Amino acid sequence: MYKLSPRMQQNFRQCLTEFHSLFDGGRCIGWQLEELVARAIKSDTSAHHHAIWKEGGHDIEAGIRLRTNGEEHDLQIKSGRILKRKAFLKLSGYRLGRFEGDLVKISKFLNEDRANFVAIPYEQVNDDEGRKHIYRICYIANKYLRGVSEDGWKQKGKQWIQKNDYEVEFSLSPSMNWQIWWSIPLDLVGQTEAISIG
Repeated sequence: MYKLSPRMQQNFRQCLTEFHSLFDGGRCIGWQLEELVARAIKSDTSAHHHAIWKEGGHDIEAGIRLRTNGEEHDLQIKSGRILKRKAFLKLSGYRLGRFEGDLVKISKFLNEDRANFVAIPYEQVNDDEGRKHIYRICYIANKYLRGVSEDGWKQKGKQWIQKNDYEVEFSLSPSMNWQIWWSIPLDLVGQTEAISIG
């Protein structure tokens, strides 16, 4: 699993600090996080990691392509949200409308070996000291986002839901072009220390 080096993390923190020196109203959103992570990777010249960022939101080919030691890796950056009460990380993923609701084809697609995921969930805290913007860098091994059963989907309201053997919940939203959402138990997520800005 690809992880940012300490120097990359430091550069990423500096970029977020600059962002919030200009914009105090809310979080740095998904495509901005992608660009800042790509910039942070490039900042550590001692690591010899080459990053190319391709903007595109939830597209399959979007994200960061890395070349390290002659090997190529795909990295998907997600903003996500940590739900402390339920102790999981919620991420939105690909829009799968091209499969026209075929749950067998969707399951096969989800089970393919894809990019590594880095989630950067955000929390805003307002207290006596003022406003703080808190980010975390979370690493999710792609094996946790596979293991979908083709006949395991159950309809719940307007969504199709199932869990894999790791207790990760997969939720398909037909009304959102069959977008996939993952709810990942926090004990499966590798987290860095919080980045607090403000």
